[in-house]
Parts: sequence; C-alpha cells; structure tokens
Amino acid sequence: MTERSESRVFLALTLTSTALLKLFLAWRYRGFLSGDDLEIVLTAARSAVGRSYEPWTIRSLVHPLLLALPVQKAGVLLGLASPRWLAFLACVPTVAFSTCAIAVLYQIARAANLSERASRAATFLFAVHWLPLTYGSTQYPRPISTCLLLLACLLILRTHERAGSAFLAGLLVAAAFAVRWSEGAFLLPLLVFSAVKTRRARQMVALLAGFGVGVVLLVGVFDAVTWGSPFASLRAFLAFHSDPSNGSRLRAWYWYGSMILHWVGPVLLLLAILGWNEPKSRLWTAIAVAFAAILSLPRLKELRYLQACIPFLCISGALGWERLRGMGRTGRWASIAVLVCMVPIGLERTLHVLRQKSASAILAAEYLASVTPPIRSVALEQQWAFGDSLYLGNGVAITDVRPSRPLNLDALTAGMARAEAVAVYLEDLNDATRRELGRGGFSSGPTFSSESSPTVAVFVRGHEP
Repeated sequence: MTERSESRVFLALTLTSTALLKLFLAWRYRGFLSGDDLEIVLTAARSAVGRSYEPWTIRSLVHPLLLALPVQKAGVLLGLASPRWLAFLACVPTVAFSTCAIAVLYQIARAANLSERASRAATFLFAVHWLPLTYGSTQYPRPISTCLLLLACLLILRTHERAGSAFLAGLLVAAAFAVRWSEGAFLLPLLVFSAVKTRRARQMVALLAGFGVGVVLLVGVFDAVTWGSPFASLRAFLAFHSDPSNGSRLRAWYWYGSMILHWVGPVLLLLAILGWNEPKSRLWTAIAVAFAAILSLPRLKELRYLQACIPFLCISGALGWERLRGMGRTGRWASIAVLVCMVPIGLERTLHVLRQKSASAILAAEYLASVTPPIRSVALEQQWAFGDSLYLGNGVAITDVRPSRPLNLDALTAGMARAEAVAVYLEDLNDATRRELGRGGFSSGPTFSSESSPTVAVFVRGHEP
C-alpha cells in the first residue's frame, strides 16, 4: 500500500471514529456548560417547536437559524421532538464541522509540503486534542468557526495566485465572524499569511473585499431580517463590551499565556518547541501565537475561545514529531509513545469538562415538569443550567436566582415570593436559607446528583414532594 493510500485509510478511520465518539459524548453527557450552548438550542427550538425564548441581543443568529434549526426541524418531522433530542440535534452541526476541520487540516499540512507521515501526525494530534474533542461534542459555535477559518487558510495556501480564491477566503472569515464575533480577529493573521505566501497586493485586497461583502450579507442583511435592523447584534455586542459594569468575568491580558500548559497541553507544546528549528514550523506557530495575542486584548477570556489556535500548533507539533522520529531507534519509539499517550490525555480532559455539564439540574427540571398538578412558577439558581423553557415548557414562569455561596437571602426571598417550587444548588444552602424556605411554606423535595455537576435540591409549596 502506498503512503497516499495509507493516508486515505487513516483519514477515513480518524474521521469516522472521532465523529461517532463526539455523537456518543453529545448524547451521553446531558446539560449545559455555561448557557452559551443552551442559547443555540433554544434559539433554534423557538422556530422548530415554538419554545418561548428571546435570544441575547448581542448574538448573530446565523449559527442557530441556518445550521441548528434545519437539523432540529428534520428531527421533529421524524418525531424526535423531546427536549433531550432537541439538545442533541443542535450538536450535530458542530460535530459535522469539527470533523470536517480534521480533514481540512490534513489538506493544509499536505499543501504546506509536510510529508505524508507528518501530515497524518498533525491530523491525529488535532483530532484527539481536548479542545476540539470537547467542544466538538457540544452545541458551542467555535468548532464551526474554526473549520471555516481553516478552509480560508487552505484556499490561500493552495490557490494563492487566484484573486477569486482570496475573495472566497474572505467570505469564509466573515462567516466565522458571524458565527462568533471574536473569530473576525483572524483576518489580521490571515492577511499577513497571504502576504507571505502570495506577495501580491491584489490578493490582500481581494481577501479584504470578500470579508467586507460577507459581513454586509451575513451580519448587515441577516440582522435586518432576524433582528429588524442592519448590524443590530454587532452594535449590541460592541455596546456590551464597552460597558465596564456588564458583569463579565474579566481576566488579565497575560492569562492565556499563564494557562498555556492547560489549553495547549504539555505534549503538544513540547512537540511545537522541538519543531521550532524547522523554518516551516515558525510560520504556523506565529499564526497561533498572533491569534492568541489578539484575543488576549479583551479582558473577557475563556480557554474555549482559543480553539482556532490548536490546528496550527498541531502542524508545528507534527514537524517536531517528525524530528523526534528521526532521532534514531529511541526517537522512533518515543514518537510512537507520544501519539499513543495523546489519546488518554485528550479523553481525560474531555471527560473532565463534559462531566461538569449541568446534568443534575436537568434531572431536577425533568422532575419539576412531571409534577402533578403542574407547577406554573419556579425559582431556579442559574436558570440556564436547568434548560430554561426547553424542559419546563412555555407555561412555567421562571425567576432566575443569582448564584452565591451561601445564597443571598434577599435574592432568594424575592425569587420564591411568586414561586411554587425552588431549585438551588445544595452546597449553596445554609441554615438561614433553609429557615427562609420553611417560612415561605416550602417543603423539602428530592435532591438530584449526576456526574460532577453540583447537586440540586428541590423545594415545593402546595404540592406533595
């Protein structure tokens, strides 16, 4: 079998196995991680099954309406309209794009003149890395935008003499920008990359033109249709981030650098360092570092924002891996061990994150939805964790109680004043909050605990627990 044939078999096995694994993880681990994932589900479900939900005004609706909604609609036509199915179906576009990104990275590695062996190594490192594996199993949008950015890079790399390809690359960056605003920052590294590869001003102009046209269509026109005003969501996003009192969790500019061992991982980082002597490696490392540096400027930071950096570091890491493999017999064995150990490392980190989804709260929400006679009003600590109206339905009034440890008595009292049931994290309760619930007429109901998510305690009033 030729090396090219081996690569085809390798790609088929890698894409199939990782896609199936992500689908399994999406079904197995219920709940949500931050509420950003729930937004995608409910925005699509609003049109698919009529769920009552108002999307956050800072969001473009490209992802939920153009990608998640068609999958949910197809599921509903097949009778898959339960809350669990709606949440799972919203994961399918992310699984598909994150799997496609693996194949695109292989093509980029080959177009960058990496050997077949090194190209497969880069692909494998990316496929099992915890960031794309974890969030590729959820409804989060950045695996989708990462795939779009990789496609833009591939176009620049393969067809750098064609202005039309540069224009299309710009459109892809604009699409990534519409999926998540921060990905628009990749335009700057891509312009530099285009300048290095083409050395032609018209290619850069075409890239900028494509981006501009894409933004007008996917943000301006699409916002006019969905939000009623051109660029409405982008303007709301800029206003939100210019407000110092928006309640966001802010971090120092160097936070990504201080967490590099966490998001890159020690093995991939060592491989990238080992490949630094290879001139080709420096370009790909520079792209990743530049994008991470740009994302370090805003004070709102999360590790999942860095997903688009990982594939470029995997190319650098593959060059380091190839150098390691060339270090005699010991190096060959070490290169095999490195790839083998990446699997349990990636899986361990992936499972660690997914087990923190709000599975306990989802069980509590399902219980509240099943109570007879039906509960019509609830107070929930972090209502997104309970799936909002996805599990409770449109007929239940929900009051959100801001989380604190212990729960703020005033917030709890205000929340439970109009509620027939209260569901809060068990560890946030103390004697004072329990007495307050008792004075409000609430009886202690069941508790729910699943995976590593916080245990949820339910209290009911006027119903048998």
